[in-house]
Amino acid sequence: FGEQRPLAFSQSKQLVLGDHDDKQRATDAHIQLANTDKTAAKRAARLTYNPVGWHNYRFKYEKSNGKISKEWLFNRGHLVGYQFSGLNDEPKNLVSETAYLNAGALKSMNAANKQSMLYYENHLAKWLKTHKGYRLDYQVTPLYRNDELLPRQVRLAYVGYNPRGEKVKINLHSYREENGNDDATVVYLNNDSPNAIIDYSNGTARNTLNKAKTLKAEQEAADQAKAEAEAKANAAAAAQAAAESAAAESAARVR
Repeated sequence: FGEQRPLAFSQSKQLVLGDHDDKQRATDAHIQLANTDKTAAKRAARLTYNPVGWHNYRFKYEKSNGKISKEWLFNRGHLVGYQFSGLNDEPKNLVSETAYLNAGALKSMNAANKQSMLYYENHLAKWLKTHKGYRLDYQVTPLYRNDELLPRQVRLAYVGYNPRGEKVKINLHSYREENGNDDATVVYLNNDSPNAIIDYSNGTARNTLNKAKTLKAEQEAADQAKAEAEAKANAAAAAQAAAESAAAESAARVR
């Protein structure tokens, strides 16, 4: 998938979308633009393209007041956000993302959540607006494990260019930021949700109100089943060894 590397400086807007791979997965989306290049067109209300592995569920979750509600688990998530790219229903720019990754909340949006793409997109848009004549280089790469259809993570990489084409480090004051290649700042975000256990191989998911408790119980059950299977195998091996020993002793007495 896309190597993390800024595009060469240009005075014109650049947008480079990676081709789908052999599993029809989006691979990379990369843009370089000035504030004046941001789209002014109103975004269409609905998307019609379903990224590979697309499913959706209305899952229960516990609200802050303790009440139980339901919301959609997944979004058709843009890699490079619409406010930068102007692309809405472009297959090469869409993956199945949890609402939590996309918007920072199980319901509506939480732009302050540093585990969400929304936080970084909004802060990068603000950076562009306050840096007249500068350009933003922004690359978004979905990260898959082997042949899984849904990315487990999304990597964001961003760097600025001043009017002379010199790179400018961007710091959005997030604990998730790391140093990347060529002066870029890199962030890795998890494509998960507090109320779901996701099968990334096919995009299906299970609802849980207490993810940590559910995963712990399942691990304990798996460990117990493994221990019981090992004990059974050991007992069978011991019985086999005893039978072979008894047979050998009997044969020795006959001789």
